[in-house]
Amino acid sequence: MNRQALLVSLLVAGIGLGSMTVASAMSGRPSEGVKPGHDPHACFDPTFVDGFQTPDDRTMIVTEGREAYKLSLTGVCIGLDSSFMVGIRSRYPMSEVCGPFDAEILYRDGGRRQSCQITEVKHLSPEEAAEYTGRKPAGQSSASAGASASGKSNW
Repeated sequence: MNRQALLVSLLVAGIGLGSMTVASAMSGRPSEGVKPGHDPHACFDPTFVDGFQTPDDRTMIVTEGREAYKLSLTGVCIGLDSSFMVGIRSRYPMSEVCGPFDAEILYRDGGRRQSCQITEVKHLSPEEAAEYTGRKPAGQSSASAGASASGKSNW
């Protein structure tokens, strides 16, 4: 009897470890094309997000100080581009968002709660981020930051 109980315990433990491995592999951390250790800002902490923009119903840009991240979302998130408030719920408590299915976007559309899964996270270059953060990249002179038609700096 004890031998059978031991075998059942080992089988259950093996199934548990196998499912954890599958769940870990499915999280896809980090997104495709991100080389771990090469980009210290490849991931972001949802706690420190200080702004967002929604160019369309499948894309969200979140900002964290000078850093910006392009989030690709599942399907079409109808009403996301007109929502005034959004939330980011991380799949893992106190965890950074690095890749597919690490978190979901929560928002209200006409009073209804909606959610969309994040399928890709892309850390934007300083030049790409400047468009969304309103800050010029470090080391860029004010003359090269762009001048208006009157010749005055935009900043």
